[in-house]
Amino acid sequence: MKIILASTSPRRKELLEREGIDFIIDASSITEYLDSSLEIEERLKKLAYDKGISIHEKYPDDVVISADTTIYHNGKIIGKAHSAHEAREILESLSSDTHSVFTSVAVFYKDQVCTFVDETKVTFKNISDMIDDWQGKAGAYAIQGVAGKFIEEVQGDIDNVIGLPVKHVIEVIETLTKKPL
Repeated sequence: MKIILASTSPRRKELLEREGIDFIIDASSITEYLDSSLEIEERLKKLAYDKGISIHEKYPDDVVISADTTIYHNGKIIGKAHSAHEAREILESLSSDTHSVFTSVAVFYKDQVCTFVDETKVTFKNISDMIDDWQGKAGAYAIQGVAGKFIEEVQGDIDNVIGLPVKHVIEVIETLTKKPL
């Protein structure tokens, strides 16, 4: 049984490597679509599923992990910044406030799939002067980078904020495969 990470995220790769998990990367490119008719968690589960299904079809007897990390603040999804100006606006909106980081995950194994969403609440100090390495980061920050010194409080799993609630993923894999990792 192989484990396939259906993601090119270097942070997800690092988290799985940190846990000593042997895996390969094979990610498909999809147009990300969030169905606004669904509640936020169901929207995100569907996106994780959509990201992994084509890879699962390539590896039907193996474990496939797909995921998406989303920042949610004041009732709306905060996407990736496309410019330094947009990054500054995002960070200023998060400054001195609490937001949710949702990572949706789909784990496929044979004819089984488990989708879930983990939530971590992050409270920033005043960060009006901070611009982190914002490119490619949900919410324009990386908690493991410069942003870490501006964190007032984290309620939940910090790995979830980095990009993958790896301990929860391991539990799901062990449940689906009935084998320890």
